[in-house]
Amino acid sequence: MLRFLLSRYDRWSLAALGAMTVLYVAIPWIWNDLARQNLQVVNWFLITIWLFMTALLCWDVRPSQDVALAVVALAGGFLFEGWGTNTNLWWYFTDEKPPLFILPAWPVAALATARIVFAFDRVLIRWNLPWTILYWLFVAVFAFGMLRFIRPAITMVPTLLMCGVLIVVIVTCRTPRRDVSLLLAGMALGYFLEYWGTSRACWTYYTRETPPLVTVMAHGYAQVVFARALDAMDWGFKRLGASWTVKARDGSIVY
Repeated sequence: MLRFLLSRYDRWSLAALGAMTVLYVAIPWIWNDLARQNLQVVNWFLITIWLFMTALLCWDVRPSQDVALAVVALAGGFLFEGWGTNTNLWWYFTDEKPPLFILPAWPVAALATARIVFAFDRVLIRWNLPWTILYWLFVAVFAFGMLRFIRPAITMVPTLLMCGVLIVVIVTCRTPRRDVSLLLAGMALGYFLEYWGTSRACWTYYTRETPPLVTVMAHGYAQVVFARALDAMDWGFKRLGASWTVKARDGSIVY
């Protein structure tokens, strides 16, 4: 097992590590005023999370697929953050709507989650479980919780649009085991990110929870959204006769 894990680190891993190093240096350099004023938000918990995500991101790098996922996650993160901050469901200590410094975290988290999905799927594939039922149970709980969470902004146009996206994403499930893997992996990483951010007041939800459970579940849902976008891209490329694919090396999971 250890040999297998290490074998997925290669020259592309070094390239990914170099890109991440540039990103980690650029963010505090660009936003140096914020970095100096808010050194208290940086602690060993945050450092451990980012080291863990970096190690995951550098594992089994697939350049074209990873770049596609990063672009989709960056765009999705901008839309999610813009919606939440402009409807005052949550806000950042900078009062920006949304703050640009948080956006790079979305592709990093998405790529790290994709690696966790690989491990989750290796376990889940061994179990003959009713994946479709499990998927619908999960999304039913999430949808109910999300509708309760967004009540203060339910009449706003951006929220109505987000509800439409929620419905489309939920009902277009074609790979329930994969989606369950995405939901679980996104929640697993999302909990630590949400706990750090809300406990350090980097961002605050209107409920003042640290963090609200539904926002942890939302990290898993976001990964499903990104997967749907990649599926649509894959379908579009195939319609054009291109050979681009989002399958893993062994073809076992599409993401």
